[in-house]
Amino acid sequence: MFLVAVPGGHHSDPNDEQIIFLLDLMVLEGKETEAENLIDKLVENVKKTEPGTIVYEYYASSKDRYFLYEVYSNHTAAESHVDSFMKGNLMPAFVETFEVITFEVLGSTNVELKNKMKEFTTDHRAKTDGFKR
Repeated sequence: MFLVAVPGGHHSDPNDEQIIFLLDLMVLEGKETEAENLIDKLVENVKKTEPGTIVYEYYASSKDRYFLYEVYSNHTAAESHVDSFMKGNLMPAFVETFEVITFEVLGSTNVELKNKMKEFTTDHRAKTDGFKR
């Protein structure tokens, strides 16, 4: 059994409230064109409607494999994104286009955020140490 002790982050910035989402996505067979169009719509929507989103970027290794990197300023921004996604008109297209291979959430997430995300991931990882320049 692997146990992780999560100390108070004695070397980390205690004021760093950022939440990071990391998603490895596979495009469902025959949905490559839809994926490209959907990504454009998702990026535009998040850019226009979510001021607490610091980074929202897709990376491709092929036409059927993407990596999504998202950074939110704090819990409020991350929860707002999750709420917007779950209630938005692009969520059905997302689940019909992509299979989520892995989905990690980095940062000290609270119970509310974990509950809102449980349909998509339970992999939440608290920061234990590190720095930003």
